[in-house]
Amino acid sequence: MLFHDMQNKSETILALATTSILFTIIAVSFFPIDDLKADAQSANATKYNLEPFLSLQGSTYQDIPNNETLSLSNFSISTWFKTNTNYTEPGHIVNKGGMGTDEEGMNLNYGIWINENNAVAGGFEAESGDDFIVNSSKKYNDGNWHNSLLTFNGSSLLLYIDGKLVANQSAITEEPDNTGDQPLRIGANSLDENKFFKGDVDEIRVWDRALNESEANDAYSGNKFNTTGQELYLSYGE
Repeated sequence: MLFHDMQNKSETILALATTSILFTIIAVSFFPIDDLKADAQSANATKYNLEPFLSLQGSTYQDIPNNETLSLSNFSISTWFKTNTNYTEPGHIVNKGGMGTDEEGMNLNYGIWINENNAVAGGFEAESGDDFIVNSSKKYNDGNWHNSLLTFNGSSLLLYIDGKLVANQSAITEEPDNTGDQPLRIGANSLDENKFFKGDVDEIRVWDRALNESEANDAYSGNKFNTTGQELYLSYGE
């Protein structure tokens, strides 16, 4: 009798286990495969892809020909960069107008560079030749990838590194000198073939407006960009 009861209980447990397994299989089978793919793509959408990118050797650069859409009064510039070089003079990551003279039409319209202290700097020059430049306090020639975003809204110049505001200048009453015909140059001074950047750059974007703090954070932490006013995008992808 005892054996018979144990046998009945075993059969009941086996039946319940089999039913549970079948229910699981049916539930998974009816879960849309496209939804699984969409979830995976959504999870990966915020991750920055480090490759491919543009490698600059300290003597090479890339030019984007001058055009009126890149000659700006208000602006935002965003770029990823990586370098381990010890700079003794500015190394330009991206700039238009360049530096080296204070003549109207030959001033820096906008730019981001590594300065001689190995910190990140960015800014512009007015037609008068006056400089408006902000600098990070930290060095960034550590061989790691970093995101830099520089914005100017007509009165305030702000520099973000890796999504955080690291330097700013406000109450600016002059505008960038956007009258020059120099190219937008990646990796060297836009005015002359000097002040080279040595390292890697990627995902260069230029807007004709200032991005706000929320957009700056999204650009780094979420790899999400509001493309309204975006005049240039260099992905260096396929």
